[in-house]
Amino acid sequence: MEKARIERYLRDYAYLFLVAGLAVALDQALKLWARSILDVGETWEPFPALADYLAIIHTFNTGMALGILRGTNGLFIALGEIICIVILFVYPRVSEKRNPVLIGLGMGLILGGALGNLIDRVTLGYVTDVFLVSFLPVFNLADLALVFGAILLWLSLLFDKSKSQS
Repeated sequence: MEKARIERYLRDYAYLFLVAGLAVALDQALKLWARSILDVGETWEPFPALADYLAIIHTFNTGMALGILRGTNGLFIALGEIICIVILFVYPRVSEKRNPVLIGLGMGLILGGALGNLIDRVTLGYVTDVFLVSFLPVFNLADLALVFGAILLWLSLLFDKSKSQS
């Protein structure tokens, strides 16, 4: 492999790991804060005027959103591991053909979200959820990272034709 290509891989992976690391750090810090300050089921309303719409809550989930597949933690541990491995394997091939900044941000958020929830599942046996928004299931920053990363990745693959035509 030529030196310039190796340097590009290292730079791209550093960006991917930086994005993922920030997502994991923020997610784990917020979950730790919620677990240490609030009892399970306890709610904190930081903005009283928005209390009917937004609150911080300490709850947990052994399944996925809406309680689907509750009690299948092992399945989601395996799925999280597969997602992380696939991203690490596919990332250099995708970023080489597209805008590496957008691809790195999208895949980094997905990787960080998967790792954030994977850490909870492996260490606690469940995922800590903290955000209660009136019209959504309870979620956490890792879930947000996964969703926004997937949307960003999809949009960048859909609209970024920069290198794919060559």
